[in-house]
Formats: sequence, structure tokens, C-alpha cells
Amino acid sequence: MRISNPAIPLDSVVVVIGANGFIALETCEKLLQAGYRVRGTVRDVQKHHGWMHALFDKKWPGKFELELVADFEEDAAFDRAFKGATGVMYVSTPIAFDAEPANFWDPVVKGTINTLEAAARAGVKRYVLSSSSKAVESTRYNDPHNITAETWNHEELQKAKSEPTVPTFERTLSVYSAGRTLAELAFWSWIRETNPPFVANCVVPDGNFGRLLDAGNTNTTAKSSNGMLKRALQGDWQTVLPKLAYFVDVQDTARLLVAAVGSNSIANERIFAYRHQATWNDLRRRVRELYPDRPGLVRGEDLDIDGRDLSNAEEPIRRAEEILKEVGASGFTSETDILRDFITSLY
Repeated sequence: MRISNPAIPLDSVVVVIGANGFIALETCEKLLQAGYRVRGTVRDVQKHHGWMHALFDKKWPGKFELELVADFEEDAAFDRAFKGATGVMYVSTPIAFDAEPANFWDPVVKGTINTLEAAARAGVKRYVLSSSSKAVESTRYNDPHNITAETWNHEELQKAKSEPTVPTFERTLSVYSAGRTLAELAFWSWIRETNPPFVANCVVPDGNFGRLLDAGNTNTTAKSSNGMLKRALQGDWQTVLPKLAYFVDVQDTARLLVAAVGSNSIANERIFAYRHQATWNDLRRRVRELYPDRPGLVRGEDLDIDGRDLSNAEEPIRRAEEILKEVGASGFTSETDILRDFITSLY
């Protein structure tokens, strides 16, 4: 991982919000590889201090630190964490499934705006938001269409506003998707209206699979991408979002995030961490092919669903691949390598 034309000085401090998260942890490592210092925020320093410092201190002594930020909505919550930093990366936004919009929409939007206002007060030079594919669209199977950097999930937002508040899985997913849409729209609106003293970029990930830097301390529960893949392989479909569209290696998403904060060539961009298209059943079949001598890796029945995602995101994928090559990668990681890293980490 390299930044050849840095927008912020190497060896300066970059803050990673929610540093213990799956994508955020990889982002911390890639920042350190690129030559930056990392200040990670967590909600419980005592819980995460030992294993996170053990992960990074041997290779990058004195380059990694943790800072407590327990409540993202609290006024001035990030002021101490951002002091002296040149870059801020909001990587781990809260994940909550609730049928009542206000219970998720208000906190996720306010938390985003809080980080932006704190970054402006602190005088940082670069800010990166990690958004979600749910802000782009809700996956529609058997519907050919194009995805561009200007594609937004307005349809889900209108649906969540108009439909009754009932505690079903479909309703909570709709509210979540609309909330992620609102949060990213609020981010871009704030940037346009405020004209802050920093350059802002956004990375939009879809499914993220691959290795775990610390399998014992990284979340693989119901809300995580790797957790969903693990349950999909087990045939435990109750907590798996049924319509998979795109996925990438978590390390590629981290590389795109670090490029967005550090590279002078990227400004005011919406970068898509999309590459491979598949269904859950495709991935089950692929794991069987990769590990024919380990039949226990894939269990149960395939998901009973017809069709697949037929969207075309060629344009944003091409731009993301250009960025990956700029920072030293050969392009996106292959599906085979992603699945091998996943299996090696979790089994």
C-alpha cells in the first residue's frame, strides 16, 4: 500500500472512527502500511486496547493509539479525538434494524454531521465517509439497469416513509436502507452548503468478505458481511439478506478508503467498492469446488430464490480499479482469493 502523491503528510495522524470494526481494522493496517499514524476511536478502550495494540505495535511501534468516543451524537464528542489530526475516516457507522424510522435515521444522520463539524473545527485536511450500497439501491433481481456515481436509493426512502411501521424483517431492512441513504445525502449536502476547509470523499462498499486480522475479536455476528457468508455456507438463512449483488475483498475496500484520504488525485468523489457479482448459492457452489475434501464447510439447503442481480456498474468499477492500481495493487482481488482468505480465517 503506497501513496505516491500524498495530500496529507506521511507520518501525520489519521483518525479512524470505530476502529475495531471489520473494514475499519483493515483500514488501520493499510494506513500504517502507507506511512501514517493511526488514532482509532472505540466505544470501550479497555475492551479493545490489548488485542488491537498487539496487532499493530510490533510492526509499527508508537504509530497506533486508541481514543474513547462512546456517544457519536453527543456535542463535541469527537473534538479530543480529532485534535492535531490531518485526516478523518468515518468507517464504522452504526448498524441497527428498527421498524421505526426515527430510531435509526436521527442517530445515523446526527452522528455523520457531528463528525463533519468536529473535523472542520479541528482543521483537518481530508475527510472520508464509508457509506453503503444501500444508499445506492436495494438489490433488484432480474432487472437489467445501470449504476453510476449518481444512483441513489430514493425509492427505498419513499417506501420507508409511506409504509406502516410493523416489526417485520422487510420493514426493518427498508428503514435501514433509507437511513443509510439519508446519511450519505446529508453528508454531501453539508459539504456543498458549508464549503469546509477540507477535501471530502465517500467510499460506497457492497458486500465485504475475506480475511479477519483477528478472528477472535472481530465481529462475525448477524449484522456483519463475513457473518452472513458464514451462515449462508451453513444454510442458516434466517439472518442473511437474501439478495446478494456485488462483493469485494475487505482489503480492497480498505485500500480505496486510504487512497480517498491520502491521495491528491481524489477529490469530492463517490468511489464504489464493487467488483464481483454473485448469489449466495453461487458462493456455496464455489466453496464446494475449492474445498472438495471438506464437505462440512457447506451445509444445508441452497437458498430458495430465483434470479440474480443484473445491474451494470462498469463505470464506477473501472474508476475504483484505477485507484487500486495507483496505490500499488494489481486491481481487485479475485473471487477465489477472497473465499480462500475467508475460509482460512474462520475455519
